[in-house]
Amino acid sequence: MKAQKQIGDRLSAIIEHYGDSVYGAAKKLGHDRPTKLYNFIGHKFKPGFDTLVEVLQTYPEVEPGWLVLGEGEMLKQPATEPAPAARKERPAATSPLRHLHAPAVVTLNAAGEEGIMLVPTPAEAGYMLAREKPALLKEMGLELLGLPQFSGKSHRAFMVEGSSMEPTLWTSDVVISRCVDDWRMVKPRHVYVVVTDESLMVKRIPRPIGDQDEEVELLSDNSFFSPHIIPRESIGEIWEVRGVLTTRVPANREEAFERVAGLLEVMVRDSADVRGRLLDMMERLETSSAETQLRLR
Repeated sequence: MKAQKQIGDRLSAIIEHYGDSVYGAAKKLGHDRPTKLYNFIGHKFKPGFDTLVEVLQTYPEVEPGWLVLGEGEMLKQPATEPAPAARKERPAATSPLRHLHAPAVVTLNAAGEEGIMLVPTPAEAGYMLAREKPALLKEMGLELLGLPQFSGKSHRAFMVEGSSMEPTLWTSDVVISRCVDDWRMVKPRHVYVVVTDESLMVKRIPRPIGDQDEEVELLSDNSFFSPHIIPRESIGEIWEVRGVLTTRVPANREEAFERVAGLLEVMVRDSADVRGRLLDMMERLETSSAETQLRLR
């Protein structure tokens, strides 16, 4: 097994080895939130003695020397695949906070760092199913993107499909999104990716989602689409859109304004010319009418 230089990397390796998510591992360790574990994995803080003891008690097959110092093998010898019943799990909190959420699966690259998983349109169904079967994501072999400006928290890249968010987003655009752990922190009318049991949608959410809300309203930028209301309990994940990869580069605004001004000038000039022609025609008609009346007399 490749040596993990930092203890955060070794924690990532443990989570990956047992097929857990960061959220699931945090629950096993008896934590209500995955924030502390995310900080350890992201090398923001180093775990203390108590945390190391919790890890070793929860995963008794892990070698203490490897976890603390990075020496030797990860698993105690002889290395055997532990049966699920042999794992010591701490009971989850009896009253978990309803507003706390985390991605079901955290993807790590070969270096043990969290990558940005690209979820193309054909893979959406599999991604939604993977919430119940995390191992499925590994089998799907989805591409991981490395974008340095998007780091420090779980990110996903989703492909846009349909015209409901035009002209803000177009079909085949790729949105880079950050996981929203606390739905009460949703920013009003910002764009989010909403993952439900049956669909994956890119929409605006008009207001934060409270603990007592039973329904969530989703808005489109295209006025031809009506607001979409879904049950809160059907939502599995919410991701805040923070960037867009697109092939549609907008035209130069100043050049566009110059073209419009030029068109208006031509229209004004043509209008004046048409008006002059009409007046000349009317004048000739009046002259012809007067001459006809004189002849009749």
